[in-house]
Amino acid sequence: MPLLIALLMLCCALPAHAATDDDGLLIAAGAGYKRPLLALYQAFERDSGIGLEAAFGNMRQVLAQTRASARVALVVGERRFLAESGLFARTQPFGRGRLVLVRTAELADRPLTDPAFRRIALPDPARAIYGRAALQSLAHDGLREALAERLTVLATVPQVAAHLRAGSVEAGFINATEARALDPERLVVETIEPSHYAPLEIVIGVPTRRAPGAAAERFLDFVTTPAARDLLAEYGL
Repeated sequence: MPLLIALLMLCCALPAHAATDDDGLLIAAGAGYKRPLLALYQAFERDSGIGLEAAFGNMRQVLAQTRASARVALVVGERRFLAESGLFARTQPFGRGRLVLVRTAELADRPLTDPAFRRIALPDPARAIYGRAALQSLAHDGLREALAERLTVLATVPQVAAHLRAGSVEAGFINATEARALDPERLVVETIEPSHYAPLEIVIGVPTRRAPGAAAERFLDFVTTPAARDLLAEYGL
């Protein structure tokens, strides 16, 4: 069964009936993990023969859908964000998120305080962990207040990346995974020291309202295999 991709929207909630394995394996995740997860899902389908559906959005959307529908079998997101929701019976380690700062090549050697940086984009800190990490990093460097008027808040990591590609912002904070898809001749990536922001522990959550089922357990086992770990490492997780 081919991979089916959906984009979670609050206005289009999934049906809330009691779900079973017959409904298919629906995994919801933050949009910032779309690239590695799609590669992982395809590898899982080849290995298991089990088809799945993939849903992506900002984490508030993901949690809202998880709360509304028992169709969501698994959720990929940051550990503390999932724990605070109270929606999950257990979690399994998945990877470690890494924050990066991307600058346009012509401004690569200039500090962010340079007036040439008119717009510095970040994901919405209220909805995306990398936006929260970006503010923590700026505060660590004593720049949060100085740059406050230049910060451009966007909904998700992919939206920040899209603005960087379009040249509508001079710099932006995203994750290392999304940065892999940027043009290195036009955009320069700087890895932020992990000590400058709270650790970003990415996990897979099993919702309380639905028993995981055989397909979900098979996926959880697959994620621990060397092949899956090597694939995720390629994407910086």
